[in-house]
Amino acid sequence: MSQAKPVNLMQGFSRRLFLSTTVAMVLAAFFSLMVTVSEFNAGLRPFLEDKARAVAVAVQRDIEYAMEIGIPFEEIRGLDEHVDELIAAHPEIKGMRVVALTDAAERAMGQAGMGADPSPSAGSFASNIIEEIRSVAATLLGRSSGIDVVSVNVARYGVALARVEATIDETYLNGKMTSIFFDTLVILIAVALVALEVVVVVSASQLTEPFRLAETALNKRVVGDLRQYQVGRGSRLIMRFIQRLNAQNAHLRDRLTDAASKLKQGAKRTALEAFGQKRFLYVTDARTGASIMDARIPLFVFSFAEELHKSFLPLFVAEFHTESDLFARDIMMGLPISAFMFVIAVFTPFAGRLVDKFGNKTLFMAGLIPAIAGYLICYFAGSANDILIGRSMTAVGYAVITISSQSYIAAVVPPENRARGMAIFVGVLMTATMCGTAIGAILADWLGYKPVFLIATAFSMLAGLLGWSMLSTDLPAPEAKKSPAGASRSPIAILMRNTQFVLIVLLCAIPAKVILTGVLYLFVPIYLASLDASQSEIGRIMMVYSLIIIPISPLASGFADRLGKNLWMVIGATVMSGIVLLGLYQSASVAAVLAVVAALGVVHACLKAPLIVAAMEAAEQSPDITRTGALSLLRTSERIGSVIGPVVVAALLVVLDYGQVAAIIGVCVAALGLIMALLSLKRGKGAAHA
Repeated sequence: MSQAKPVNLMQGFSRRLFLSTTVAMVLAAFFSLMVTVSEFNAGLRPFLEDKARAVAVAVQRDIEYAMEIGIPFEEIRGLDEHVDELIAAHPEIKGMRVVALTDAAERAMGQAGMGADPSPSAGSFASNIIEEIRSVAATLLGRSSGIDVVSVNVARYGVALARVEATIDETYLNGKMTSIFFDTLVILIAVALVALEVVVVVSASQLTEPFRLAETALNKRVVGDLRQYQVGRGSRLIMRFIQRLNAQNAHLRDRLTDAASKLKQGAKRTALEAFGQKRFLYVTDARTGASIMDARIPLFVFSFAEELHKSFLPLFVAEFHTESDLFARDIMMGLPISAFMFVIAVFTPFAGRLVDKFGNKTLFMAGLIPAIAGYLICYFAGSANDILIGRSMTAVGYAVITISSQSYIAAVVPPENRARGMAIFVGVLMTATMCGTAIGAILADWLGYKPVFLIATAFSMLAGLLGWSMLSTDLPAPEAKKSPAGASRSPIAILMRNTQFVLIVLLCAIPAKVILTGVLYLFVPIYLASLDASQSEIGRIMMVYSLIIIPISPLASGFADRLGKNLWMVIGATVMSGIVLLGLYQSASVAAVLAVVAALGVVHACLKAPLIVAAMEAAEQSPDITRTGALSLLRTSERIGSVIGPVVVAALLVVLDYGQVAAIIGVCVAALGLIMALLSLKRGKGAAHA
């Protein structure tokens, strides 16, 4: 009981630190968002007023010029058409009219867009929220709401004959406010997630883990265990404290050894040696000082850089497509995604072997070279062929870095917590995906497509610096399994001998990747673009997928660990992911796409980590496959779905509409999941009878 209290204390401290940091960031984000909206409103409205006044002055001068050349004001023709053209050319202006002033009476001679306001609809919900926030912010900060109508007088010989009135379009203003609201919200969410990653890593490496090691050393010393305790990394004070304990234990061990060596064989010497064995004086704690936290931030930064272009890559390829490119424009839009996944699938087995040979840290650093080269090729690209080459280069680095990071995490996590360890890996990737996809879309909207690849290059370099300083080389050696006599070492041969692994890959892993790359990365951006969604909106909707996975995946993986039924969670999630896609059938709206993407996030959160664990459990039944080898085989095999996903979706879109394509893919994926369930039940009954 006394040993459990310090652990609970540290867990409570970490939880309170995390919650307090989260609350502080949420409050800061809220006030930052409110101030940003208010400042944007205060800065934008004067420009709109100036624009409306300039257009009204243009109409005023046209009318005055007509009167100067002898056309009476009452006989000016075509004024309505002229005002209509100005309204169409300037969307910031809702309406304009020219009001004649005669004997205190007013008569409209030219007007456009001055009808009654349309009634509020469900589509204006976001704008209404923005309007409420803007009003609250303006009240709290003392901002004026400005004016809605700008007017100038038309005069002849100093007598006002008419008045030109221009009305600012509040819908246009709210649209801009909505855009800046969500852009700011996305940036704040990304910053908050990065800050939480830093808080988690720093608190774990500098507080939780060092105190845990100190507590372990003290508890062992209390019960008379005088071994050399694990020192770890982090707090220097705690490291020195544990080293001091080790020095005292070593001093006692040396004195005991010297005393025993001076005695001849006998009862006293035997008693001294037995005492040393009983108190573990000759034992050194062999556990490594490495932890999952070492890889979190370097992997996050690199994944963030890689995800920056996800929301616009098909549109980027379409913009730079030329007649000299390898294939037609429609095919080339999905080809860089397929090529990226194909290169990863081909190179992943080699990456796994290189990790076992050279180490995780070395391969992480080496993988940055082709990754950065690929980003620079895309930046200087002049055609879709160049983009294809650049993405293929980056794929080599991505394969090396992800396998090295995944193997690093698998090496330091105990077997009983594998699902949670893989959930951390998945969570880092999903957090980076969410932040990178949304921020990349905003940057592309502001700066254009190509500068985003320069930003990705800078973040990749930062990932290299972090990896060099944080990743440890003190990892457990890969498990060495002896192959049966005459057994083949070919990964393909190993895969074909393991029926359970093959079924998981073919019926669950590959369909999941088809949905990810074919539907989310290709189908969703193109479909949303056809629905007139902006680049920022596309990025925000794609961001929802990762935003949902981040909090749900750890809960689902913890549930899978307690339940011990990773395979059945994978099967259920596979079936549900197919059913979810049916929601796009005959539902051509941005809201429907958003709902489906959110539902896919929930389903895949229950799929990702259990899929890795289920595949590893199946692969480890083979006596000639290592931990890294199992991961490499899984990553290589599931990339088949990543390669064929964009190709299949692009081919279906040539002959079918968007809703039909989504329905066909959904039905096929759900059917594969049901087949896997039936085969698993059959195998379970066969094993029970055996």
